[in-house]
Amino acid sequence: MTTRRVLGAVLVFVAAGLAVAATFLTAYSVQVVVSGRTLRFEATSWVVERDDFREVLMLAPLEFGEPVVGAALVMALAAVLAFRVPALRVGSLLGAGLLVGAAWSAAGRVRGLVGELEGLDSPVPIAVEQGDGVTMLIVAAGVGVISAVLHQELPRRVGGDDDVEGGDGVVIHQIDDGDDAETPPYGYPVIVEPKGG
Repeated sequence: MTTRRVLGAVLVFVAAGLAVAATFLTAYSVQVVVSGRTLRFEATSWVVERDDFREVLMLAPLEFGEPVVGAALVMALAAVLAFRVPALRVGSLLGAGLLVGAAWSAAGRVRGLVGELEGLDSPVPIAVEQGDGVTMLIVAAGVGVISAVLHQELPRRVGGDDDVEGGDGVVIHQIDDGDDAETPPYGYPVIVEPKGG
């Protein structure tokens, strides 16, 4: 196993851990100042942590916890099982894709909420902030994509125009069986006959 793939597997675990931790941080908050009193709403991806509005604004958690934990589990299992079955490295790509989708959805819902609350005819300004949970989820998705790509076994580049002088695509292989007398230094000569002749 190459160092790149080991680093990718370690980063898969880091991304999964960051993603799960992001679900327990504040996803977004809404704040209103009325007559010198500050009313605040805070929610994680699972529960409402503070609601001073008493359901007047009908706010709720973003509820991205379950897909994020599912994506983190897929990524972590793929990283562990890939040591036995290399084909399961694809699972880290699948988990990273799910994580990117969850991060995109969470950030989109916060932007949508900002648009909804700005459209209200409110006598006081309403401030909506994206919380650390969504920010950390976006970071985890980025790390997840990078780690999943590093975790894959990329095909090796064999030959090519850059490797051959003249660039005509011809590659000469020399058979190394221990006795240099049997194989000429530039391979065996091959006679190419024209077609139809």
